[in-house]
Amino acid sequence: MDKILNFFTSPKFLKTCSITFLSLITLLLAIYIGVYVFDNEQLAEQQDVIDQEQKPQGLMLLIEFEDTVGLNNFTYQMYERDIPGLLMVNAEYVEQNCELVKGLQEYNIEIGGICPGEPFWDIPYVDQYATMKQTKDRIEACIGTKVRIMGSQYFAYDQNTLKAADALNLEYVLGRGTTGPKATIYKTPQFNTKIFSVSNIDSPKWGTGSLCDYSYWAREGNPQDFKEEVYSAFERFDKVSPVSHTYIGGAKARWNEVYIDMFDNLDVDWVTLDEFGKVDIFDDFENIPDNREVQYTTPKPEIPLDEEIGVDNPCAVVEVEEEQSQSTDVETDQLVIFHNGRGSMCLDAIDFLEENDIEYTEYLTTDDDFSEMLNIYKEEYGSKSEGVSANYGYYPMIFYKDRAFSGFNEDIEDSILNL
Repeated sequence: MDKILNFFTSPKFLKTCSITFLSLITLLLAIYIGVYVFDNEQLAEQQDVIDQEQKPQGLMLLIEFEDTVGLNNFTYQMYERDIPGLLMVNAEYVEQNCELVKGLQEYNIEIGGICPGEPFWDIPYVDQYATMKQTKDRIEACIGTKVRIMGSQYFAYDQNTLKAADALNLEYVLGRGTTGPKATIYKTPQFNTKIFSVSNIDSPKWGTGSLCDYSYWAREGNPQDFKEEVYSAFERFDKVSPVSHTYIGGAKARWNEVYIDMFDNLDVDWVTLDEFGKVDIFDDFENIPDNREVQYTTPKPEIPLDEEIGVDNPCAVVEVEEEQSQSTDVETDQLVIFHNGRGSMCLDAIDFLEENDIEYTEYLTTDDDFSEMLNIYKEEYGSKSEGVSANYGYYPMIFYKDRAFSGFNEDIEDSILNL
């Protein structure tokens, strides 16, 4: 017994045990680290797969300061596909087209303000604040809702812009792109207002402007060049904000086809400003990248706008000649419809009336008294229409029981059936 005890307490045995124990601990630790690293690599690979399977987010950004034809058409095409968007306009345009702009909010289009004057780079705070406040107040007076996002020429901004935006309780200011075609939302601890850095072109050939139709049109580019850049952006990045100057993208056929193709064929999660506006990078203001490169010159288009083929939109009202209306009785109990007999919405409306045995009086654009009678009804029913357009922008125009409708869709069907 003493020999056994002496063996187990001998220095040689204890040394051997220590070495064995340390080796065992080292082995177990190595196994643990290996399993941990393997699991993390597997998790990362799984996350990569998830990220690859997720649709990229898109926010459709519209700009308009000229007419209403392209804007009306573009927003209707978005509405048909349940795509929300953001429209940036100046106060003057809103005041001139108040009912149209206000009505677009019913189709999930957010209204933002573009400030007039010089780009907001190194402009004194008091000047920026005054311009932003005046623009914001004028737009809100028309649309009846709060403006949450604003920008200046070239989407320029600086610290004074953010300071003024904070004072005006704005949630976002627009900024020139800083991460190529990927859109990025920045937030700083110094300001409550976020910076929406838009998608930019990723090619020296086409400048460094926003990812939009105008950038290509003005530099002798064609729709195919633009389409390739847009498709590439959505293939590579998780957040993209394509832009259309709608007097191009909504009114000119070959440019409009790019957007329709994008809407119908790309697998994109089209979202609202709130969804798109989740912060991507939180950092001090001095660490936020700033893009002040402007390469805009005199446009040199491949095809001038006035020579571009317009969108084939037979239900759009381009112009109705204003004729002196004569006093006449206006039908109120019976439905009255004005249309051109060939547009899809016009034909759908006639089919609907026939299928539901609704009696109606019909005026076609080929009738001699079409313009005169239309003006009489518009005067009687007022300047605002309901439906696809808020300002009589589309045929058919339907007048029935104190309600005026422009265009045709399921909502109008339901309204008529319930009258």
